[in-house]
Amino acid sequence: MSDSIAKAIGIIRAEHRALGAVINNIKAVLQEVQAGRMAMDFKLFWAMVYYIDAFPDRLHHPKEDDWLFARLSARTPLANILIETLQSQHQMEPQALAGMRRALGNLEAGVAGSMEALQATVTAYADFTWKHLRTEENELLPLAEAHLLASDWDAIADAFAQNADPLVGAADKELFDALFHDIVNRTPAPLGLGAA
Repeated sequence: MSDSIAKAIGIIRAEHRALGAVINNIKAVLQEVQAGRMAMDFKLFWAMVYYIDAFPDRLHHPKEDDWLFARLSARTPLANILIETLQSQHQMEPQALAGMRRALGNLEAGVAGSMEALQATVTAYADFTWKHLRTEENELLPLAEAHLLASDWDAIADAFAQNADPLVGAADKELFDALFHDIVNRTPAPLGLGAA
């Protein structure tokens, strides 16, 4: 595997893991709240929901669409149906997250049944996201490795490298870095670094 392939795939997988970590935290914290072991921290929940909404939409998905998907589609028609499916899923995310925000807002307002609604939307979103990420990693990336040229991987690696380490690009680096660290620091141990 060339350095560019390893770099590009490494960044894509790292971004998937970062997104997955926040989604796992939402699920775990919600379970702790429901079990009565943790008080509801709305600031933390809103930060996590904002992160899983804004980070993929601003940085991750545009790079996939404009660089990885576009280059792969140009090299082989074998990936076209898969790419269409993944792009369609990218477009469905805002609606799924709107449901989560609505349920969280209702919970904060004390609307009856909103905890169950939030649990359902979080579970559905997590399942949707895991399936999407698995499809990208297990089906799309192997196709990309088989069909893309070294020059394609150089361009893809450069584009994703702009997202910077570990999560974000120059324009949004401070925002997402601070938000991610706030989430980790506010999430009680052992899920995060905050006070139990």
